[in-house]
Amino acid sequence: MLVVTRTPWTPDHIARVEEPRLPRQSRGGYVIEDVQRQLDRIAGLMRTGRPVPPISTAAFRRARFSEGYAPAAVHALLAHVAGWQREMDEQAREQADEVEQAAEAAPAADERKLNWTRQQQVWVREMLFARRTGGRAYAVDEVDDFLDRVLLAMAKGEPLPDVQTALFYSPRFGRGGYDAIAVDHFLDQLTRLRPAL
Repeated sequence: MLVVTRTPWTPDHIARVEEPRLPRQSRGGYVIEDVQRQLDRIAGLMRTGRPVPPISTAAFRRARFSEGYAPAAVHALLAHVAGWQREMDEQAREQADEVEQAAEAAPAADERKLNWTRQQQVWVREMLFARRTGGRAYAVDEVDDFLDRVLLAMAKGEPLPDVQTALFYSPRFGRGGYDAIAVDHFLDQLTRLRPAL
């Protein structure tokens, strides 16, 4: 899994690039403008939290007849920048690994099955409701379907269906159904049912 993060350059990193303490030499050094242009580019990347790619000194011209930055000092500064970038890349990789490990571990925790006992399953399976007609009854097939979903969840070791969202309609005119008060009482008991540890 790829985690894209900003490179956390500190004000100290940026200051050391923007205000370099580079000694100068009278001849043979790197042209100051060339080095400064590259350092400005590096500082811009740092200020926006972007990574700094490896910097080559091959493009720096030598100042033959004028003052320039001492090459050894420029190389040392760029080596420091490269070292800082390596450290931050390593930290980012470690953080990405931690995130990936946490993501892999999370499903494992969710995969733990709940332990619904045989006694609990028998209680649901053998539940009998009194029959009645009229508005105080629930349609038999709807209640039975819900009980089937409860039993299936128990068999798979999953959480039970949400009782709060269970909706049962009255039976069709002229047909009997399950006593609504008895079913509601059963649902209240079901909400308090917990899996065995």
